[in-house]
Amino acid sequence: MQVLNGNLVSSMKVLPRRPAGNASSNRTRTLPSGGKKALGSGRRGLTAVVARRDAAQKRPASLERLAPSTRPRAAAEGQGFAMPSSEPEDASKIGEGAATASVMKAVMGAGCFALPWSFANGGLGLTTLSLVIMCTVCLKTLEFMFRARDAALANQSAKKLGDIENYVDISTLTLGSTGSTLVRIIMCLTCFGVCSAYLVFIASTLVTMGTAYGWPAFAQSEKTLIYAISPLMVALAWMRSVAGVSIISIFGNISVLVGMTFVLLDALKNPISLSSLPMAVPTQFSAYVGSVAFLFLVHFALPDIEANMGDRKKFASAAFKGYWLCALVCFIFGGVGAIGYGPQVKSVAIAMLETGFVAVTVKLLLCANVLATFPLIVRSSFTTIEDAFGGMGLVSSNIMRTVYV
Repeated sequence: MQVLNGNLVSSMKVLPRRPAGNASSNRTRTLPSGGKKALGSGRRGLTAVVARRDAAQKRPASLERLAPSTRPRAAAEGQGFAMPSSEPEDASKIGEGAATASVMKAVMGAGCFALPWSFANGGLGLTTLSLVIMCTVCLKTLEFMFRARDAALANQSAKKLGDIENYVDISTLTLGSTGSTLVRIIMCLTCFGVCSAYLVFIASTLVTMGTAYGWPAFAQSEKTLIYAISPLMVALAWMRSVAGVSIISIFGNISVLVGMTFVLLDALKNPISLSSLPMAVPTQFSAYVGSVAFLFLVHFALPDIEANMGDRKKFASAAFKGYWLCALVCFIFGGVGAIGYGPQVKSVAIAMLETGFVAVTVKLLLCANVLATFPLIVRSSFTTIEDAFGGMGLVSSNIMRTVYV
């Protein structure tokens, strides 16, 4: 073994010693001049390698945090570092912020504009309490739904979390085939009814504008406007990426918030009289509670959002933020709207707006909000129908969605 600079070069192979009886082992072997030069350059090369190793061992800790551009060279010299994941990120997955926006879009919609009437008739105190209770109860039932799913997955090995993508999958896992069939039927009927109401609502809202401003005859016909709006609804129905739906959800949230702002500014023009509003009217509970409860009863649309998150564990936080942000917005809008308009507020607050720029803007924003809600709500119904047929190709799926609309 040779010793270079006081360090053992372990990478050099030690040749086995020849037996003493071999005369050739006692000879002095003379290398040609070329061989001596090669041996000398080899020793100098090894000395340089060892010197670099010694310098690396004495390197300050602050230099160990190499910049990304220098890491490949460090790896070549034997320095360890954390390799980045070789798995590409799935661009179709959404983060916690996008999930929160989608949850808020599922909660806040056209129904929010009935809240001033609910606060004025149910009482400021009782309606606020009902709002808090419904938000808390719905968040808790949402938690129980996912806990039931996780418990069912833990008790069997046939399915994994990645196989559970929507509300129907959860019902199949937890309720069995009979319960799942019932859930499928009820959910498809609910989605169909809600989406039909969306289409009629947009058309009727545009008709009121057309009648007030003397638009052409076709713009004053609800049936004609339904046919005119349908292609746009079909295009939204063809959307499959939750990432794209979340972008539309953000637009929908902005539109409804701007619309609420216009309504509140109009309401605050009136003299404020708190004495004219009751704090609690229990006899009106059945009349106003529907508007409050309907906001948060959107459980069937939420498993799709959770399944398309990059980190599904963060959905609980997204749902919590989304629900309570909506509760806060609804409390402010409903309470201030009721105080501003008083007991004479109409069942839909936009009906309180006079004709003009503000009224037209709010109505258009409300129509945009409903359009943004459509792909999120109807998504569960589409996936349920496709699963019932054992899966569909792109063309057959688009045909089904077109016929649905």
